Amino acid sequence: MSKLQAFLEKALKEKNRQSSQHLGDRRTYIGASDIGGCPRKAVLTRILPVEHDAATLLKFARGHAAEDLIHGIFQAGGLTPLREMEIRHPVFPDLLCHIDFLFKAKSGRFHVVELKTTNGLPDTPYGSWVDQLHFQMGLLALHYPGADIGGSILAIDLNAGTWHEFNSYKPDEITFNLLVAKGRRIKACLDVGETPDVEPGLLCGFCPYRIDCPAFLEEAFVIPDEVQALAKRHLEATELKKTAEKKVNKLKADILSFTGTCFKGKSDSLFINTSEVGPSETVDAHVLKNRFPDVYQQVKKERAGFTRLDIKPI
Repeated sequence: MSKLQAFLEKALKEKNRQSSQHLGDRRTYIGASDIGGCPRKAVLTRILPVEHDAATLLKFARGHAAEDLIHGIFQAGGLTPLREMEIRHPVFPDLLCHIDFLFKAKSGRFHVVELKTTNGLPDTPYGSWVDQLHFQMGLLALHYPGADIGGSILAIDLNAGTWHEFNSYKPDEITFNLLVAKGRRIKACLDVGETPDVEPGLLCGFCPYRIDCPAFLEEAFVIPDEVQALAKRHLEATELKKTAEKKVNKLKADILSFTGTCFKGKSDSLFINTSEVGPSETVDAHVLKNRFPDVYQQVKKERAGFTRLDIKPI
């Protein structure tokens, strides 16, 4: 590692600490992100903290940068939302949230915006995002009873330069009460030193506590709803791909029936060229290995493995 890289990693840790100062000591409360995520991770994060590597810290920094960017855009457009507004539960003060952006209209209407940075925009918001937003709107409703409250999730992909708002959310008392109960369970487990139940989800792949997670040690893993939805869409896309490949092959055959194997032509909008590719030779690795094992050992080349994904309907 170069001196510059070593300096940047050290400075990145300090930058992340400074950017998160407004959140306070997260060991002393249960936040909206804890309640929207896995209870087991929320507890282990506090009793067995893991030092984040540079890659993870860069992702955190990307989130802070996106928040600054969106705030600047709001201001440039003449809007002045409250930023990182802290709201505590009036009865259970250990449960609280920090709202990314809170708008208040002259009419008294509130609108909560939860900002998420992603690599690729999802078609639908993740369940943990929605739970976070519902918890925030629910706390807001407790402090401003009778107020007109709405919320949305703004997902932004900085690499692709795209964003999308998932809108029209309203407070739901039943959902909020369930989330409050979940937060209280997390706090109770912290107080007595117990590990709460696991709630698997899409973010499990980024969890540092997954290696010994009981959910992944079970023989019959119950697939979470949001992962199941992605798998179904994968099946549908695979079928579309097969259909498209058949269509492409049919179109190719129809065109070649007109052009033949040697043709050049053009129109106002496209160019068509066909040509023959001559036969070539290849080495039968199985025969080479059996007949000339010494030569095979000298010329063989390692090929990287890959992860195979099989999804089949039941």
